[in-house]
Amino acid sequence: MQKTVLKTTYSKTFGDTREEADDDSPWAGWAGKKSEKEKFAKKEIAPVKREEIDPPWLKTISSLSTEKGREKEGLFLAEGERVVLEIAEYHKDLVKGIYVDETFDNEDLRKKVKEARLRIHALTPHQMKQVSAVVSGQGIFAVCRLANEKPNYDTAHTITLVDAIQDPGNLGSIFRNAVGFGIDGIILGRGTVDPFNPKVVRGSSGCFLRTPFETGIDLQERFSLLRQKGFCIVATSPYAKKSITELSPRQSKKIAILIGNEGSGTNKQVSELADEWVKIPMENSLESLNVAVAHGVLSYQVAQMRG
Repeated sequence: MQKTVLKTTYSKTFGDTREEADDDSPWAGWAGKKSEKEKFAKKEIAPVKREEIDPPWLKTISSLSTEKGREKEGLFLAEGERVVLEIAEYHKDLVKGIYVDETFDNEDLRKKVKEARLRIHALTPHQMKQVSAVVSGQGIFAVCRLANEKPNYDTAHTITLVDAIQDPGNLGSIFRNAVGFGIDGIILGRGTVDPFNPKVVRGSSGCFLRTPFETGIDLQERFSLLRQKGFCIVATSPYAKKSITELSPRQSKKIAILIGNEGSGTNKQVSELADEWVKIPMENSLESLNVAVAHGVLSYQVAQMRG
């Protein structure tokens, strides 16, 4: 399965472009600058020149926190230690550069980044704050190219259909569920939050690229293709008579799980087209579960059915 890369005319340079792997030091931006390193070690930080505070490339990186900026540049932000490690290990071909706060002191992580032969650049705390997608970041992020694989509906056994989920954290958790329970692909319907949103990337711990997905899909139209490929489309309801584990052998061979918006649930016009309705058995009466939790339960049940 080939990776789809959104091409861009982007040609800007983000900071120091020297390959860290060519230097004995894990700091590509610091090589040969012993006096500066000693100053920072002693907290004697030299003043930053005005042109260094807000360079054009920094504004470009800042724009990646918006969907418009990501589409324009063909890039996205991956922020946090676990996220950067995930991207560096599984998708290093997408990484344009890794940026750290000049006070960042995770030596093990820097060594792993160096082993992946990726570029690393140091930013001042002020510059880091300008591009951080969270109030209190971890002092490290990667700039990566937009890319994803599409699901292979011929070989897939379990697909997740997402109808207009708005919360980035929920979508990030759904991607984590997919990796954890072997979901073969995710179809993101229209109105769903951008999967390259920094909060989705962080919520998935960076693993969202491990599951093939498509975005901006008309779910009603996609149902026809799924049925042609042998999928049983399953929606949830507290009033359903059976659980997903009670589907017939024919239905459970290929399952497409439909999950909906946090507040309003699945669009009625979409959910009415499902082949089966199932419930999630619970000990006590409860109107509903969080959408990511419900997806996790269903994904676990399907994984158990597959053995």
